Amino acid sequence: MRTQVGIIGAGPAGLLLSHLLHLRGIESVVLESRTREQIESTIRAGVLEQGTMDLLSESGVGARMKAEGALHHGFELAYEGKRRRIDLTGLTGHAITVYAQHEVIKDLVAARVEAGAPCCSASPRRRYTASIPPPRRSASRIKASRANSSATS
Repeated sequence: MRTQVGIIGAGPAGLLLSHLLHLRGIESVVLESRTREQIESTIRAGVLEQGTMDLLSESGVGARMKAEGALHHGFELAYEGKRRRIDLTGLTGHAITVYAQHEVIKDLVAARVEAGAPCCSASPRRRYTASIPPPRRSASRIKASRANSSATS
């Protein structure tokens, strides 16, 4: 299989990167050691800040987040028997959305599938390793290196 970009890990970051690349016409393959069912069902908490909410919406995968996520403009802290409200919108001009990470993953996987792109290419028992060759040294650097070692001998 040939591709322009290989992404290791089908978490929110890897899947979102793959989706953003797709929107710009760049092919990618996401390699994951777990199956699609496993990544979509791993329960994780999720609080999304405004920048993430905006990026998901602008890239076309935010509809379910907007419909099902719980938008919060602040929260309360309890300390020494008193409750104190932290007004996020008043302090920062932004809100947060409570929307579980595995729901974000489901939305991103659905976008990949809809685009006809492969998702989560590995089987659960298969591990992928990549070997990256060391950078080649230019001839002038090799000559300089040899000259320096000869001079010190």
